[in-house]
Amino acid sequence: MLRIWKAAFYAVTTVAVALSSANSARSQALVLDGEEVASAALYAAAKKEGGLYVYATYTSESMSDALEGFKKDTGLKIEYVRVPTSKLYDRAVAEFTAGKLVADYMDLTDLSLIEDWKKRGILIAHKPPSFDKIAPELKDKDGYWVYIVRPVQTIAVNTEFVKEADYPKSWADTFDPKWKGKIGMQSIDAGGSALTLFAFLREKVDPQSWEKIAANDPRTYATMAPAVNDLVRGRVAMAYGGAASFSGQIENNAPLKIIIPTEGIAAFGAFGNVTSVAKNPNAAKVWVNYLTSKRGGSMISKSGSYGTHPDSAAPVAAGYTAPPPSQVWSVSPEKWDAIHDTWIEEWKTIFNRK
Repeated sequence: MLRIWKAAFYAVTTVAVALSSANSARSQALVLDGEEVASAALYAAAKKEGGLYVYATYTSESMSDALEGFKKDTGLKIEYVRVPTSKLYDRAVAEFTAGKLVADYMDLTDLSLIEDWKKRGILIAHKPPSFDKIAPELKDKDGYWVYIVRPVQTIAVNTEFVKEADYPKSWADTFDPKWKGKIGMQSIDAGGSALTLFAFLREKVDPQSWEKIAANDPRTYATMAPAVNDLVRGRVAMAYGGAASFSGQIENNAPLKIIIPTEGIAAFGAFGNVTSVAKNPNAAKVWVNYLTSKRGGSMISKSGSYGTHPDSAAPVAAGYTAPPPSQVWSVSPEKWDAIHDTWIEEWKTIFNRK
């Protein structure tokens, strides 16, 4: 009888210990805003690694809130190295081929190039907890990449050179001949954001939008920075581009006005995932999970861009109020593949650019 009692006691004790361990494991999961960002096992492994090394295409200034939020919310360290897409693609391929790639996570702003990374085996398939909530056009269906940030493409005018009565209210207003020689914009091959903007203008605003803009003899730029600088200095009166770039100048008292056009806006950003040679793969997974979570997306919004999670806050930045994420247009991966090369060449012909 005593042996039976002892056996029962040990069985109950074993179950109690197991339940206690399970409860302890659950308590160690990373839960933010009511959402599990990392399981207990993943989070423990990430904390053991201590942090991660990142190659990214967005500036640390543009990602500052997300970076600080990640470090504070997770306790993990992050080394963030910013490299423009064209250079980052080449650098990553060269380092990976030589067995010297040090990045645990990488992203790009060109779907064609990241698909090439996928084919080369540079990225692994990792689906964050929010994966099923993310819109199909914002992720690879197999989980090899997912959007982490989406800057807004808008119109901005220099208020010292444009009267309020002349502010454009729509994209179509900017096609008016009165803007001839006064518009600044990126070339379509400057990156994904530029291609997305021109695709949006042709698909959603006016099939002849490119021809109408070209007739106004706009100034084109290889990157956004010189376009914004020329707008601030009055070398152009109006510019198309990322709202975050314009709002940063407004915060520094530049005489700019951001306009959200009546036809809507487009957004296109960076997408990436964990590298196949990551030395800190668990920390890198937590980084991806965080950026695509409601909390991470809301942190990204503080810098004036959209996050990926559908429940994240809309961007908040000086000079404009952004619509909810559901009202923002993005190019689907299938559409991107179909138009990328041919539309770039067509655009160059229309705008007489080599």
